[in-house]
Amino acid sequence: MGFLDSIRARLRGHTGARGSGGGRSSFSGNDTSYWVYAKCGRCGEPLRARINLMNDPSRDDDGVSWVVRKGLSGSGAKLCFQTVEVTLKFDAKKQKVLAQEAVGGEIITIEAYEALKRESSDKQTGTSESVDR
Repeated sequence: MGFLDSIRARLRGHTGARGSGGGRSSFSGNDTSYWVYAKCGRCGEPLRARINLMNDPSRDDDGVSWVVRKGLSGSGAKLCFQTVEVTLKFDAKKQKVLAQEAVGGEIITIEAYEALKRESSDKQTGTSESVDR
């Protein structure tokens, strides 16, 4: 495996925290990123964004916790260009999500994200299963 292949494998190798709407990824054993998954409130498109925990968070007004605001936009395939504004509040060590909010959509789990992606790709290819009764 080449150098670029190993980097691609690490970038694709993120794991989600069950039920939290996001998850950590590991680069050489350092937890420096957090993935957040959302669904557009207008068209239902699944969205995701990587949060770099070393650069993206800013100190919250309380001076202890950290806050991240991300704007997630879809592909435009459904002619929907709404931005889902996601806000996450992390603890002082940036290891735990204390609060999360999405405006223009909802935060979902990695399982829901993957199911929505499969569903949308099935619709595009016309391979969705139907039951005849």
